[in-house]
Amino acid sequence: MTTSTATDLASELLTIHGRIRRTLLTGKSDEVTASQTAALGRLLRHGESTVADLARAEGVRPQSMGATVQALVDLGFVERRQDPSDGRRTLVRATAAGAAAREDAWSARSRVLAERLAALGEDDRETVARSLRILEPLVEP
Repeated sequence: MTTSTATDLASELLTIHGRIRRTLLTGKSDEVTASQTAALGRLLRHGESTVADLARAEGVRPQSMGATVQALVDLGFVERRQDPSDGRRTLVRATAAGAAAREDAWSARSRVLAERLAALGEDDRETVARSLRILEPLVEP
């Protein structure tokens, strides 16, 4: 058994992440982009936010996030409202339609992965489960 460096593991992890992501995107049935999905997911997990705060959290420019949010508004997945404590600011929050769309997309992707995981042997599925527990601390809470 060879020992991998942290750099080797990082490269392999990024590769498999990309492959899994592409696998899930091929069966995608909605018209929501990855950026829109990420912004909507963040709003659903963390609650309403300003466009600037969303942009910072997602690591994109505020102008790009503004376009992403506008597309989500056009789809009816998010809505804007004036900040009650600062009338100069606008807050963005997910709508019930946005939550339902996110849940539908999540369920579809989960089904694809579940089918592929079911094809693995029980020992391999347990290894995947253990790997997820190990990887959890690497990502933001």
